[in-house]
Amino acid sequence: MPVERFLGRMRRGRDAAEMGAPTGPVPLHAFGQSLELPARVPRFLAEDSLWRLGTIYDPALSVRSLPRDGVAVDIGAGFGAFALPFARAFPGWTLWCFEPNPEFFAALERNIAAMGCENVVALNLAVGGDEAQADHARLAAALAARDAAALATLCPQRAYRRDTSKPGFVEAERRPAAGALGPGGSRYPTLPAGALATLEPTLLKLLAPGMEAAILEGLDDVPLDHVIGETWHHVPARLIYDTPGARETWLPVAGAPARALRRAPGTDDRREGLDIVVAMYNARDWIAECVESLTAADDPAIRVRVVDDGSTDGGGELVEERFAHELRVILHRKPNGGCASARNYGRLMSDATHVAFVDSDDVADRELFSQLLELARYTGAEVVQGGFDLLEQDAGGNWHSRPGPEAVDASAPPPNEPLSTMTLMAGTDLMTRQPTIWRRVYRRDFLDNRDIWFPEHIRAFDDLLFQLLSLQHAGEVPTLEHLRLHYRQHPGQDIRQGDERGFYALEMFRLALKRGLQEGWRRFTPLLRSYVNTIDWTYDGLRDDLKAPFLAAAAELWVLMEKALGPEAFGDFPDTVFVTEGFGEQANRVRRRLDGLEGSHAFAWLDSAMMHADILRHMPPRDTAPHPTEPG
Repeated sequence: MPVERFLGRMRRGRDAAEMGAPTGPVPLHAFGQSLELPARVPRFLAEDSLWRLGTIYDPALSVRSLPRDGVAVDIGAGFGAFALPFARAFPGWTLWCFEPNPEFFAALERNIAAMGCENVVALNLAVGGDEAQADHARLAAALAARDAAALATLCPQRAYRRDTSKPGFVEAERRPAAGALGPGGSRYPTLPAGALATLEPTLLKLLAPGMEAAILEGLDDVPLDHVIGETWHHVPARLIYDTPGARETWLPVAGAPARALRRAPGTDDRREGLDIVVAMYNARDWIAECVESLTAADDPAIRVRVVDDGSTDGGGELVEERFAHELRVILHRKPNGGCASARNYGRLMSDATHVAFVDSDDVADRELFSQLLELARYTGAEVVQGGFDLLEQDAGGNWHSRPGPEAVDASAPPPNEPLSTMTLMAGTDLMTRQPTIWRRVYRRDFLDNRDIWFPEHIRAFDDLLFQLLSLQHAGEVPTLEHLRLHYRQHPGQDIRQGDERGFYALEMFRLALKRGLQEGWRRFTPLLRSYVNTIDWTYDGLRDDLKAPFLAAAAELWVLMEKALGPEAFGDFPDTVFVTEGFGEQANRVRRRLDGLEGSHAFAWLDSAMMHADILRHMPPRDTAPHPTEPG
C-alpha cells in the first residue's frame, strides 16, 4: 500500500475516533431556555445537534406564534437537543420523541429525567413508511397507552446504515430487503408514519435520512401547522403544499445551502401554484400542441391560461372545444391589443403565486414547468429557468429540435433527486443574452413589487424590456438545463420580418435606462452589453433600406446614454465593441452636435422620431438617413 494511502487511512481513523469520543455534559440555549444536558454522547452527535438547533430549529420557530397547547413529534430525537428546551419553553405541549439508536435513546431518557420534563414521551423506535402489513389499529392503541414494549413488538424491523465516521448519523437503506446487513448496518423497529395520525400532531421535527418523503406521505392527511428539520433526499413539494394544515415549513437540503423546501405564512389569498399565460393570436395551427405539452405532466398545481387576443382564425374555438373537459385550461378572450397586452391580461387574471409566459407556437418538455415550480419552492428565488432549443421544420415538413445558441449539454438527474443538477446563473449575465422569458417561472409578488410589466404600446419584441428589468433585480437564477422549452422557428415570427418593428428595441432600451436611473441602479454594465449585442443582431436582420436609419438612431441613443450615465460607465465600451460597420462614425457625429453640454440624467428622456417604429412607418422613404439631430 502506498505511504500516502496508509497515512490517509490513519488520519481518517483518528478523526473518526475523535468524533466518536464521548462528551458531556452538553450546554445549550434555545427557545429562551438555557440548559445543561448531563448525558455523555459522541462529540459529532453533540456538535451536529447543536448546529442544527441554532441554525434551523430555533430560528424557524422563533418567528412563529405557537399556541399554549399542542402536540409535537420529534423524529430523530437524539439525546434531546431539540425536544428538551422546547418542552421547557412550552410546558402545555406534549412531545413525542422517536430515537432508534439504543445508546442515544438511553442518553435521551437520562436527560429527560434530569430536566424533569413530564410532557415528553420517549420511544426507542424509528419512524418510516406506512408498511402495508402493519396492524394500524393495534399500533394506535399501543401509542395511546404509551406501551413501548407492545410497540416494539408490533413495528416491523427495517435496515439502517450507521456512518462510522459520523456517530449518530443513521440512514435508511434504500433496499431494506431481508439478508445480510452492510458494514455498520443495524435493524431497528420502525413505526409506520401513518400511525402517528392518532397523536394528532400539529408540529413535526424531521430528521430521518432516507425516510423523509415516506414519513410525510404517511402524514398527508394530518393537519400539520409546522414542519422543520433537514432532508437528505428529495421531498416532493406537494406533500407540503397539497395537504391539510398551514404546513409552515423550513426543510433545508443537507449539503445544498441554496435549497430548502419552504412554505411561509400566506400574506394574501393567492393559490399556491403556477399559472402559465399563453398569449394567442391566430395560432390555430400550433395552439393545441402547445397546451397539450403544458398539461402533460398532470400537475394539479399548474394551470394554463390561454388569452385569445382577438384571433380571427378560430384558434379560440379550437381551445374551447379541445380542452372543454380539462379544468386546468382556462380560456380568456379579449380584443386585439398585441402580445404584451395579452400577457399582462393573463397575469391580471391569474390567482397563483407563480406565473410563466409561453408563446402559443412553442412546445415544452413534459416535466419542464412542474420541475421549475418545484425548484421555485425549494429555492424561494424570484426567477427560475430551464433550458431551451430551437424547433425547426425540415424539407419533408417534419419538426425537429436542435440546440440553441445558449445550449448546455446537461444530463438528467436521478428520478428521486430531480433538482440535484441545479446550477446558479447570475441574472445580470443572462441580461446580455437573447430574451428567453418563456423558459422561466417568476414569483408573482416579485413582479408586482418591482412593477415589472410588458410595455403594451410596443407591438413586437415586448419581451426585451421584461427580460432586462426582471433579470436586473433577480440576483442568481436557479437553472435546470436538462429540461427544455422548444422555441419554434417559422417565417411568421416577428424577429424574421426585418421591418420597422426592429426599431422597437431602441425604445425598450430607453425605457430600461430611465427605469435604471429612477431606481438608482448601481451598475449599468449588463444593460450596455445587452444594448451592444441587440444592436448588432437587429441590424443584421433588417431590410437594406432600414439599416442606415437604424444605425443613425442607435448611435444617437448610445450617445444620449453616455450623457446620462457619464463617461465612467463606458470604460469597457468604446464604439469599437459594435461589429456593425459605421457605428463609431455615426456616434461621433452626434457627439459633435452635443459638444459642450454637461452630462445629465435628462438626456435619458430625449429621443427622436427615428427611435419609434410607429412614427418611422409613416415617414416618407429616404435613400439615406438624415442625421437624427438635424432637421429632416
